[in-house]
Amino acid sequence: MTKTFTGDVLLPGDTGGGLTATLILDPERVTLTAGDNQLGSWDRSDYLITPEENGSFNLTLGGESVLFRPDSPSEFSSTSAVPLSETLSRRTAPSSLSGEAKDEDDYIDAAIANIRPLRDPQDDGGMSRTFVGVMAALAAVISLAAVVTAALV
Repeated sequence: MTKTFTGDVLLPGDTGGGLTATLILDPERVTLTAGDNQLGSWDRSDYLITPEENGSFNLTLGGESVLFRPDSPSEFSSTSAVPLSETLSRRTAPSSLSGEAKDEDDYIDAAIANIRPLRDPQDDGGMSRTFVGVMAALAAVISLAAVVTAALV
């Protein structure tokens, strides 16, 4: 099954945003494009995907390496069957030993890189305001009906 991923591609040692690219994975090939330009297409035997820190993946394509930062690292990881780097997939908290402070920072950086914006749990899209308005109108109608009924009796 062919799967398409968007993200950024950087050359080794580059910093910054990188080049916006699309990576197409199918069972036999991987194709890398940027805009309308195809950067290359490689057979399964000519590419290797390995996890890096912060939700990035090293792509070795025909002997050349680039860094791919997918927009959705977890989806890319599960689809490509390449686990996220150890710092991102580690389930236990890192040790607090001073010699492992860098590992802890890497773990935190990787976790932050995988944070997705969540909806505000207090925001219900205005439903509570609508509900209160409807209930107030209903209470007014019932009160008016009670006043009218009392006046008729």
